[in-house]
Amino acid sequence: ALLRENSLFGVLSLLTGQRSDRFYHAVAFTRVEMVTAPATSVKAAIEADTSVGLRLLQGLSSRILQTETMIETLTHRDMSSRLVSFLLVLCRDFGVADE
Repeated sequence: ALLRENSLFGVLSLLTGQRSDRFYHAVAFTRVEMVTAPATSVKAAIEADTSVGLRLLQGLSSRILQTETMIETLTHRDMSSRLVSFLLVLCRDFGVADE
């Protein structure tokens, strides 16, 4: 996944309640600040303030939409069409307006 500012990753085990076999790895293309939190702390924050749960849900929903877009972009097309579609997605999600 390509993530933006304030994006979340590695939260699947928090939601399922099961330990994940996945190993999460991040590569930053720009300077970043990453914060980690134990699942127990996140659950306690959600229980104490429902807006935390809402923000988490919004972040996960955004990731699902991004995944669906990528699947749609990369299936049932020839290579050049997939490349053009992928570049358009990158422009839309990460592009910076310029002259």
